[in-house]
Amino acid sequence: IVGIDLGTSYSALAILGEYGQPRVIDNSSQSPLTASVVLLGSADRAEVDPAVESLARCQPEQRVVAIKREMGNPRCVVRHGNRRLTPELLSSLILTRLRKDAETQIGPIRRAVITVPYYFNELRRRATRNAGRIAGLDVVDIINEPTAAALTYAWTCGALGQAGPSQPRRILVYDLGGGTFDVTLVEITATHLRVRATDGDTMLGGIDWTNRLCEVLVEEIEGQGGTDPTGDPETGFRLTQACENAKRDLSTRMVTTVRVAHDGRNYSIDVTRARFERATADLLQRTGDTTELVLAQADVQGGDLDDIVLIGGSTAMPSVRTMLEGLGGQPPGTLLDPQLAVAQGAAIHAAILEARQQGTDGISGQ
Repeated sequence: IVGIDLGTSYSALAILGEYGQPRVIDNSSQSPLTASVVLLGSADRAEVDPAVESLARCQPEQRVVAIKREMGNPRCVVRHGNRRLTPELLSSLILTRLRKDAETQIGPIRRAVITVPYYFNELRRRATRNAGRIAGLDVVDIINEPTAAALTYAWTCGALGQAGPSQPRRILVYDLGGGTFDVTLVEITATHLRVRATDGDTMLGGIDWTNRLCEVLVEEIEGQGGTDPTGDPETGFRLTQACENAKRDLSTRMVTTVRVAHDGRNYSIDVTRARFERATADLLQRTGDTTELVLAQADVQGGDLDDIVLIGGSTAMPSVRTMLEGLGGQPPGTLLDPQLAVAQGAAIHAAILEARQQGTDGISGQ
């Protein structure tokens, strides 16, 4: 039995190792993360996590990204040849890739726990279960992503199954992924995880920061007398990839250079971290407003938090950490890997369910 983080931008599969440590299984490319991107080819063929060059050369309608945002949407259908592909079917292709890659290392996989955002409604959760079934998996449970992250946190720091103080540990789970955002206040005791408050946005994530940077670059190119590069599908895709890379660079550097070839000209544009943060300040503020709302709903002050847990690759942006430190009065913790913790938590939950089914205690035995 495995745990799967079916993400908007990246997905991961994990198991609980023999010594009780959650371990993410690398894919066939020796990476723990598999891009949640599907390239629709000819003759009903499809490729998950294709090479960037293949994506750049294909037609836009062949490229499926951020399909998680459409889970449970009956109006969303991708047409490919004579077939009508639903979000469930496209997501099942990602799950199948994860399963097959992992099976080469750990043997046959038939049962899984899959994570979803906390605020996914029943329709979206059922769609996720259906995707797992199509991928050949018995989905034994659906677990909320912030709960999975909190479980990894509690498991890693030894809070579960241990005699501890009577006061629960309060942690704020701030999850900014590629396409969705949520923030959750969780209380942890020796035996329970309790969600005090949660909120979020299924249409807000790192993709939006990248797109905003693209808008800045388009304005710069037009200001130099050029035309909008997004009018050409291949150039537009390459610009988006360049902005994605620049966004990541600006997490560790104060300035980076974006190079774009368009209309016979080569543009080389310097972007500073300050400029990027100004252009995306409203997006960050939306997450800050939601965080303050969750704290208010839980009747908890930022200074009362025991820890702030970052989940999702987009939390690498320095502005996120600065904002949260201002709200909580302390820098976010570094105990977990933001991109792997959700899959690890799903694996822990899966192992607990397996142990209970076998009539053993899956917590105190660790």
